[in-house]
Formats: sequence, C-alpha cells, structure tokens
Amino acid sequence: MSNYKIINAKNVFIITLIIIPLTIISVWIIGLQNQRSIFENSLLSTTILSLAFFLFISIGLYNGKKMKDNLGELEQDNIFFQKNTALDSNGDIPDIGEGIMGIIVSIILWFLISIIASYLLWVFETILWITILNFIGILYWIFFSALKLVFKKSVICKGSYSKSIFYGLSFTFLYNFWIYTILFMTMYLY
Repeated sequence: MSNYKIINAKNVFIITLIIIPLTIISVWIIGLQNQRSIFENSLLSTTILSLAFFLFISIGLYNGKKMKDNLGELEQDNIFFQKNTALDSNGDIPDIGEGIMGIIVSIILWFLISIIASYLLWVFETILWITILNFIGILYWIFFSALKLVFKKSVICKGSYSKSIFYGLSFTFLYNFWIYTILFMTMYLY
C-alpha cells in the first residue's frame, strides 16, 4: 500500500470551475464600489488565485499528495462538418418584381430566408458549444498535466516545510508568470 494520499482530478476540476469565476466576480463587484481600474481588478484576481494555487500545491506537497486522473478523456466523438461548403453568390439580390406576384414571392423568400437564418443560428450555437467544450478540455489537460508534474515532487517534499514552500513558490511562479506578463504588457501597451 502506498504512503501517498490521492487527490481526485474530478474534484479539483469541479472546485476550480467554481472558485475561479466566484473569485473574479467578487473582486470585480468589490472593485466597482472602490473605483478600481480593470487592470487593478485583474491584478488582484490573479494574485488571489495565485495565492490559492500556491497554498494548494504547498500543502499537497507537504502532505505527500498524488494526483489521480479520474475525470476521463474529453474527446469529441461527433464531427458535425466534414468539409467547408461555400455558397456561390455574386452578391446581387435578384429583382423580384412588382404587383401581387412580387408580394407572394417576397413572402416565400422571407419565409425561406428566416428558416435558413434559424438553421445558421443553430449551426453557430453548435460550433460555439464545441469550441467551449474543446477549450475546457484543453485547459483541463494543461492544468492537470501540470499538477501531475508538481505532485511528482511529493517524494522529495513530504514532511518538509521548506522544500514544499520552495517547490510551491517555484511552480506557482512558473505557471502564473505568463498571466502577470500579459497583464502588465496590456497595461503599458494600451
């Protein structure tokens, strides 16, 4: 039997999906009352989340935790579009005509175009959901691959405050430095 305690990736993922939006929303709402800028709110949110990440990693390393991936693979089994089809159109709107025939043809065209627009809206919504699910899958893979690498250091850090804090700070800096870089570059470039 192993001396290491297992952290379930599914639980961490669900908690992460709850904590991140709540932290960001809380900081933004409090920031509205204190008249903080977008940059300050972003910096504060990132700092709070980085501190939570550091504590999670350091405590996990000190206690000798290991990460178990029990969430499963996030794969897309259905392919909705096999190829891109482009509509051949020269951009001209045909002249329908005048009189009662023009009105009837206009109503029929209006009906057909609204059906096509509804279908295109449904297609757009499907593509949007597929994109969101793929993005979540990518974040999941990056996040938990990173955490698995972090918790491989549990062998070295178990029971040692100094090593746990050192590796916690190192990994927090490594994984969050790019966020601060983007924030400061955005602030000073714009």
